[in-house]
Amino acid sequence: MSPLVPFAVPRPALLLLAVLGAAGIALVATALVPSGDGHHAAMPVPAISKVAVGDGKPRVAPIDAEPSAQSTADAAAQTPTAGGLRSEVDALPVKAFHGPVAAYRRYAIKDARAMAAPAAAITARLRAGDRSGAEAAWGQAYDKYLLLGAAYGALGALDAAIDGGSGGQPLGTRDPHFTGLHRVEHDLWTGRPPASIVPFARRLERDTARLPRKLAKMEIPPLDYATRAHEILEDAQRDQLSDVAAPWSGAGLRATADDLQATRTVMATLHPILSGRGDVLIPVNFYMKDLGKRLSAVRRGHHGRWPAVSAMTQREHASINGSLGALLEALSGVPGDLETQLPPAVPAIPKTT
Repeated sequence: MSPLVPFAVPRPALLLLAVLGAAGIALVATALVPSGDGHHAAMPVPAISKVAVGDGKPRVAPIDAEPSAQSTADAAAQTPTAGGLRSEVDALPVKAFHGPVAAYRRYAIKDARAMAAPAAAITARLRAGDRSGAEAAWGQAYDKYLLLGAAYGALGALDAAIDGGSGGQPLGTRDPHFTGLHRVEHDLWTGRPPASIVPFARRLERDTARLPRKLAKMEIPPLDYATRAHEILEDAQRDQLSDVAAPWSGAGLRATADDLQATRTVMATLHPILSGRGDVLIPVNFYMKDLGKRLSAVRRGHHGRWPAVSAMTQREHASINGSLGALLEALSGVPGDLETQLPPAVPAIPKTT
């Protein structure tokens, strides 16, 4: 007897089989029958109409039946935006987000206050002519800022002053309006005299001191907060692991670890309202842990220090990128389980005689 040849079932088919249960499995089994030469040949399977879930009760039309107008309309309502399935959980009231956002605000204010010490240390080390000490303090300040994570969208011009790049400035890295962490980074790692960097370090200190007051007034709309966990690591994938965000210091991998920690914090605040809604928490928690382990493994492989992105091996790149991609896929399900407003139900189509 010739061995069975493995075959892949497309995701839509898996979803359909989940609805059909044993009947669906039987249909697939009967579709694979031995041909005359002993191999398995695919036989035509009778058409099955689309699943109609407009009323919240999955059902399948009889085999060989044409889809009704109602079932077609109901199926179309499953993809109102971005091609995603309509959520199967009840909509959350906006007030459900008040607790998570308030908890995050308290965390962010505490973290911003902790950023003041390394920001001041940058200036002190520069005045002492200690470039390596200033670089170490810069890394600590950058860590603290990245740990703010979900607050970036609520800081406005202050975010640009602290964490803005040189790309939008007419004179690029030489522009006097290019300030903040990345101006100090550029000047430190490109060999500028420490004394010439002090004015920018002092400006960073002043802007950092404004953070707690700004965060105390921070407002994050529920729909924005529901997407933050995914966006933080999406930015890490695009900007940090590509060495775009911090090109001079090579801090992209270290920054990715910070972004993972910020994501953990956001997910911890959302846990009370996500628990029991869908199944997104299981894969998210698994892949957050997996990415953390892989980041730690790379650090251990470089004698306990965060390597520059450019110093990572191809295998290390593949390990981090693969795990991060899987985590982003899992996080993409968070907003769907935190819907505050579902699309309206499809009106019943009058039957015609």
